[in-house]
Amino acid sequence: MKKLIKSGTMLLVLLHPLLAMANDTLFSPTAKNMTGEWGGVRTDLRHHGYDFTLEYNFMTATNFSGGYDRDKTLRYSDQYILGVDMDLEKIFGIHNSEFKASVNNRNGRDLTQDRLQDPRAPVMGSGVQSNYGRGETWHATQFWFKKNWWDKKLDLKVGLMPPGEDFDNNGCFFQNLSLCGSLAGHGSGVWYNTPIGQWGGRIKYSPTPMLYLQAGAFQYNPNYATRHGSFELDGTGHLGYMYLFEVGYLPVFGAAKLPGVWKIGGWYNTADANDVLDDGNGDPYVLTHQAARRHGGRYGGYLYVVQQMTHSIRHRQNGLSLFGHLAMNDKETATMDYQIQVGAIYKGPFASRPQDFISFGVSKMHANDRVARRAQLLNQMWGIDDYDNPLYVPVRKAEYVAELHYSFRLTPWMTVRPNLQLLAHPGGSEEIKDAWVFGNQVVVKF
Repeated sequence: MKKLIKSGTMLLVLLHPLLAMANDTLFSPTAKNMTGEWGGVRTDLRHHGYDFTLEYNFMTATNFSGGYDRDKTLRYSDQYILGVDMDLEKIFGIHNSEFKASVNNRNGRDLTQDRLQDPRAPVMGSGVQSNYGRGETWHATQFWFKKNWWDKKLDLKVGLMPPGEDFDNNGCFFQNLSLCGSLAGHGSGVWYNTPIGQWGGRIKYSPTPMLYLQAGAFQYNPNYATRHGSFELDGTGHLGYMYLFEVGYLPVFGAAKLPGVWKIGGWYNTADANDVLDDGNGDPYVLTHQAARRHGGRYGGYLYVVQQMTHSIRHRQNGLSLFGHLAMNDKETATMDYQIQVGAIYKGPFASRPQDFISFGVSKMHANDRVARRAQLLNQMWGIDDYDNPLYVPVRKAEYVAELHYSFRLTPWMTVRPNLQLLAHPGGSEEIKDAWVFGNQVVVKF
């Protein structure tokens, strides 16, 4: 409750100047933003190339069955996003160019960490509150410049940004982290999604409206993901580089021209990494007590497909869409060697609610067999086979997630998304009873 009061107070402080300028469009059920057009100021700024963002979202999660700690509780986490998008053609006359800057603040506590997972074997990417993590602090997320040429066929973007903003980006329709955002950022250990920015750039070429190719290069700096390193943007903590590529196909099918997105990509990180099992001689280091083998980099790849299958007569963008997503990581260095998800999204389930949608998704996160082998060797070496022994190392296999939610678009500026989640074998530990969770997400655009 104290955290909720603190977050509400902070929000009021941030909103006070805007509320003071708001006219009678405040809380309008048809306006794009809750605070309206600020007495015309916002409209004028947008006309001159300045589009400001203030977004707030919070998530709650309550366990009602299963989990490592079955003591029932409720956890709350929230996120603020402050940003500006600048049309540089309107402001400075730079043709087809844009600048964007944003910061992100996260607060709260995580039910997954507090109740659902065994601290000896944390979950591999299935947090029930996707806006939790990376410390209760501010993060510099975006500070980039973008320009395109040749009728927007060539697009260059440079600056500070999360790699997952442009690569393996499928948005986020779910509250569970395993079904939200770039999968490559869940298990690789070196790929960052929002709110963590990295210095770098990407170039994109679209020879036709249905095909694009893009490549990117970023600094790899884990310091930016910490509480104290969020704004040390001088390169402190830089360990290597991240190189990425992606090919995308944007088909339309049938007489209805139903759209889809098909993409495949890969990445390579140059930073040194420890082998998860072997020492320099190829023997298990938990037995030899030698240092783990060092690898001069790590790699991975992904495949993502989403395709609209049906459409509404009144709203062609509404209807049923199916998706599938696969990410694979280097077995020498990753705790999770692959993750796969499938699901369905139905937009406009009722004629009277064309902006709502209902979604169902399932995700599997598979623990690297070599990580499981390391745990088995440790338990054998110590002569422990009792899971309840504090020294026992859980032998991970796979964890599974399912989420069903209904997204209410109450106004253009407010969405409420109650959901039901299932976590089977949290952290890949089959000794933990499957956990059921009630969740809710609220997104407000001010």
